[in-house]
Amino acid sequence: MTKTLTFIKILYIVIVGLLTACAVSPTKQEKVLKRDILQSTADIQHITTRDSLYLKTLARDTWNFFSRFVDSETGLIPDQVRAGVPEVADYTSLTNIGLYLVCVAAAEDLRFISHEKALDYLRQSLNSLQKMERHHGFHLNWYSIPAMDVTRRYVSSVDAAWLYASVAAIAVRYPELTKHCQDILTGVDFAWLFDPACGQFYLGYDLEKQEFSPYHYGLLCSESRILSYLGMAWNQIPDNHWNKLYRVLPDSVDQYGSPHYFSQQYGDYQNFSSGYYIYEDSLQILPSWNGSMFEYLMPTLFVDERHNTPMGLGENNTRIVAIHRDYALNNLGYQAWGMSPSATPEGGYAVFGVPEIGSQKEGARSDILTPHASILALSYAPGWVVDNLYEIENNFMIRGDYGFFDSVDPKTGAVAEKYLALDQGMILLSINNYLNSGSLPAIFKQIGEMDRVLELIALEQFFPVPVDRKIVE
Repeated sequence: MTKTLTFIKILYIVIVGLLTACAVSPTKQEKVLKRDILQSTADIQHITTRDSLYLKTLARDTWNFFSRFVDSETGLIPDQVRAGVPEVADYTSLTNIGLYLVCVAAAEDLRFISHEKALDYLRQSLNSLQKMERHHGFHLNWYSIPAMDVTRRYVSSVDAAWLYASVAAIAVRYPELTKHCQDILTGVDFAWLFDPACGQFYLGYDLEKQEFSPYHYGLLCSESRILSYLGMAWNQIPDNHWNKLYRVLPDSVDQYGSPHYFSQQYGDYQNFSSGYYIYEDSLQILPSWNGSMFEYLMPTLFVDERHNTPMGLGENNTRIVAIHRDYALNNLGYQAWGMSPSATPEGGYAVFGVPEIGSQKEGARSDILTPHASILALSYAPGWVVDNLYEIENNFMIRGDYGFFDSVDPKTGAVAEKYLALDQGMILLSINNYLNSGSLPAIFKQIGEMDRVLELIALEQFFPVPVDRKIVE
């Protein structure tokens, strides 16, 4: 009898202890359910010294990907590396090359390499760019490694913009390399890829067909926004191009969401068409094509939209971060959040996003998470991002020798055990911009007339009517 009473007493203490623990320390998911979708800036901006050290360690591991796999003969970074063997791709793209250049500068910012070592890395890559085949002053989109032969005879407008934005930034950051950079930039005129009939950029030019793409980069919320910034800063396209970009697609276009239109006016621009979607019946938002973080936030690696366009893109980007988090945690019931184009665990590559904020008629897939998607949001919500990275790392076998593997299926835990140069670049640059107070945007602001461009677009207000914030319950 005594033993029985003792056992019951111990069991009672254990149960009370567990209940008390649950009452005092609710799970992170329970906390999320009680929060406003647009949580106060002060709350989401705080991270600890420990968190900063975690980010810097992640940045170092990510930089080790570049220093380990950059081709020793050409200074070109392979498109991707499969973990394990490793299996290294024998090709690369202009965007990969461009982001690698500014990642070298980030590595110096973070004191992973010396100034002299950074110059060595950069000279080798710039020398290779000078040797590569070009058309109409532009590099083509894909090259083999190490031969540097063209693998597809196509000029991609947006990939060219990422390369030349990076080269221009390197010219500002490293005066020792100005001549190398100018040799690459000479002859680059984005007016060639611009269609004045509609005021938008062609997707590119096909050398085999000798014709421009029949399609244009039409949406403002797209990674192609870097094209607009660079072309306008260099005075190669007219300023009114900005107002020719769609805030939402025209009503004549069959699209996933239901656009709301209004007539916008600011500065010298009067009565141009603007609009928005509404997420969860309450929050106004400008859509992208697929509703992915990459489309909205990749340009913020180079341009501080949060501070320079606070009523427009800056506010929209803030809402996008909150929406992605809300949709994954609360609508889908995932443990973590962040969707963007990425490798898939089964071996392919696909586009993922929040379908409700994408224009694509079929709606985006939302079954894969990728770490780079939330890391892009560091400058907007560092607290949310760091918490998310801890969740990803604690729940999935996704951390490798060179930072995060590319993606994970949150339902099965299956991981895409690859490192993609593009995604690794976005991770490293995002962390450096956060830890070093917007290093790259501060440099890019000095290119051409970028200051004037930012003044031009700063006054646009995307959302004319305030809306009540949605409380997630």
